[in-house]
Order: sequence, then C-alpha cells, then structure tokens
Amino acid sequence: MDLGILFYIPNIIGYVRIMLAAGAFINYDNPGTFVVLYTTSIALDGIDGYCARKFNQCSKFGAWLDVVVDLFSRGYLWCALFRNGYLIVFLEWVTFVSTHYRGENWRTTEENFPYLVKKVMDKGFKTPLGFLAVGSLHILPLWLYGCTYHVLTHWLGWSVYVQYGVMVLLTLGRLLCAIVELFYVKEYIIYLISNNVDAKVKTS
Repeated sequence: MDLGILFYIPNIIGYVRIMLAAGAFINYDNPGTFVVLYTTSIALDGIDGYCARKFNQCSKFGAWLDVVVDLFSRGYLWCALFRNGYLIVFLEWVTFVSTHYRGENWRTTEENFPYLVKKVMDKGFKTPLGFLAVGSLHILPLWLYGCTYHVLTHWLGWSVYVQYGVMVLLTLGRLLCAIVELFYVKEYIIYLISNNVDAKVKTS
C-alpha cells in the first residue's frame, strides 16, 4: 500500500475543493461568499488533472476522488435548489457506478456506441457537443443559483432574457448529458446480466 498517493498534489487539490465546497454550502444564503467559494472549487477541477499529468501523479484514487468531489458539490447544490434535485444527483451517482468498472478507459467509446454518445465523448469531451454536455453539468446548477438569488442581475446587470437564454442552452446541454448517462447505465445493466449468465454456465 502506497500511502504517499494520498498526498499527491492533484489529490491535495481535491481535498481543498471539498473544503471550498463545504464553505460555500455553509454560506449558501450569502450569495457573494457562496459564488466565490463554489466557483473556485469548480475552477480547481481543471487544475488537478493538469497537475496529475505534469508531475506524473496520476492514480486510480485521484481519478475516483475527482469524481466524488464533483458529485458531492453538485449533489448538494441540486438538492438545495429543488426538492426533486435528488433525481439528478441519483442519475449522476448511478452513472459513476456504471462507468467505474470500465477503469481508466471509461471515456473510450466503442464502434457500436450511438453516434450522439461518440460525438460527446470524442477526444475526451473536446468537441462542441462534449463542451456543451460537460459545461452544462458543472455550470447549470450554479447558473440556477445565480438566477434564484439575482446574482447575475445585481452584479453584472444582465437582462432576464440573457439569463433565461443561457439557462435554456445549459438545460439542453444537461439533457444531452443525461442521454449519455442513461446509455452507460443501460450498458452496465447489460454487462451485469451477461456476466450473471456466464457465472451460471460455469457453475452448471
């Protein structure tokens, strides 16, 4: 067991992200503090991956921690925003479980995958559809918080039309992301059923 992995730079960033998110939720009704802390936590999400590659500190624990921090942050915010926000959180956690068995190559698509799924996942999400799906995943709940607490109106002076226009775009992106998530959940269910059949054949 290499406990040094726990102190890799990208993993330390993950711990900081958790503290920032927790601080944001403690100040949920203080929009100024919440937005600064939560946005900083999101921004650090892109830095930990860069540090992992630059310092050759990639690890399975780090990959797991990165997703857990994301789900913790978004999950709390979705539940705080809406009573039914848990349904979105549930889908994200089920998707995490459904892709985890694929290991480090879970982003790699297969030839028989639907066209839309391949376009979103292509080049590690570095496609227009990929950016839209992943961007909406992170930004939509924060944007909804901003609309609810009138942050965009008071701070930036943006009109309601701009706010709702961006909200519609982000919602479409989140729906696109949900299509991909549901596909991976379906694939995992098929995997479980197939392996169960194989196990019965071996024991018979």
